Amino acid sequence: FEETDEVTQTQTLKTYKVSISGKSVELTCPEDTVPEEITWKKDDKPVPHFDKPLLLKDFSEIENSGYYTCSKDEKRKLYLKARVCENCVEADLRVVATIIVVDICVTLGLLLLVYYCSKSRKARTVPVMRGAGAGSRPRGQNRERPPPVPNPDY
Repeated sequence: FEETDEVTQTQTLKTYKVSISGKSVELTCPEDTVPEEITWKKDDKPVPHFDKPLLLKDFSEIENSGYYTCSKDEKRKLYLKARVCENCVEADLRVVATIIVVDICVTLGLLLLVYYCSKSRKARTVPVMRGAGAGSRPRGQNRERPPPVPNPDY
């Protein structure tokens, strides 16, 4: 009976690093190579670069989107399609949901406050009965006498 030890090799997959800041996008190659040996290509066309990370200033979604490669043998490709803006703010889903829930609660609270305040005012007010003063007609309809018939010549 022969016993063999099996050695397992784990391969760590190195990924591209994409950093977006304002209107510029920075791509970092996953390979640990010397910057002079890296050739950046976009859709199989060479892209001029000066450092290991490729910096795309004034990034345009239409002009700069495509497949990027950075190794000599071009084994891995990165498809980049990003939308950038000058004053972007990244919003977390929890923060947005919290803002919406708090807004709804405050609105309902104000609605209930106005409802109960207006309800209590109606209970406190006493209707004022005004009688016919000197030289004035009584307001409202008189139930004892109907109004006079209008003049047909009018």
